[in-house]
Amino acid sequence: MGIWGDIAEVWARFSDARESRPSHTMFTHTLPEFPLPRRVGLPDPLPEVVIATPCKNAARFLDSYFALVDALDYPRDRLHLHVLEGDSGDGTHEAARAALDERSGTYAGTRLLKHDTGFDAGAGNRARWEIQLQRRSAIAACRNRLLASAMETGAGYVLFIDVDMAVIPANALKLSLSYAAPILVANCLQYAEDEIFARNAFFYTRRVSDRSARRYAKGGMYPPPRGYFRHYPDFRTPNEIEPLHAVGGTFLLIRRDVVEAGADFPEKPYQLHIETEGFALKAADLGFGAFMAPGLIVRHGPD
Repeated sequence: MGIWGDIAEVWARFSDARESRPSHTMFTHTLPEFPLPRRVGLPDPLPEVVIATPCKNAARFLDSYFALVDALDYPRDRLHLHVLEGDSGDGTHEAARAALDERSGTYAGTRLLKHDTGFDAGAGNRARWEIQLQRRSAIAACRNRLLASAMETGAGYVLFIDVDMAVIPANALKLSLSYAAPILVANCLQYAEDEIFARNAFFYTRRVSDRSARRYAKGGMYPPPRGYFRHYPDFRTPNEIEPLHAVGGTFLLIRRDVVEAGADFPEKPYQLHIETEGFALKAADLGFGAFMAPGLIVRHGPD
């Protein structure tokens, strides 16, 4: 950025922090505070859970993905496996079909969905800004298709797991359920270091003012500089559970009544946020809080 850019950024943060009468016509969400869930133990009987996973060109990840799912300390006859594949060119659909067929009769149910969005990120870094609105919209559409599929089972929870995860503790699902939270995410770190993998899960320390939104909003989404009035839970803190205003989808547990109330993954910006971040804000507007157990650590794969 350069020294003048750094100075301008510091001044912008200072100016925004000192707004005496901020307006909120672009981000009208009030950032409600929900009581922190307490660990109440596992429900008896254990609820049925749909493990929902969207994937694209993921054939190379499927063996490790299914190994992680199979290793979960949870009765398989209480788990449904729903995989959605779309727009792949590497045999993902066929490989997923074979893996699910192999587990048919062992799990409560298996289902392979097909949903092509037509989105192609092209060459280059998939995180580049110019493709994010279309990319995140496509992912949201896939997640919503999986939500609808999960609701057809009657299961009490939906657990989204990314197909390219490398580490998920065997007790992760039971630990998550023990909080009885409406929405709960694990703390997803980098594969080989204790750094946050994706910064989708955060708590706003102040509402997004119109001044800030005008400065940083792009395409209807608000991607401020890292840490800009956003708190990211740290596994090194003693907190057992922390509130969130936005969530990620690497390991995301959602209670059924949240979806039944109307929460879904916005395919267009909602309150300046889209997909998983927009989902949590939408759920909050419906009366459901989102939380993270910082000590529940999962790790994304190296790719």
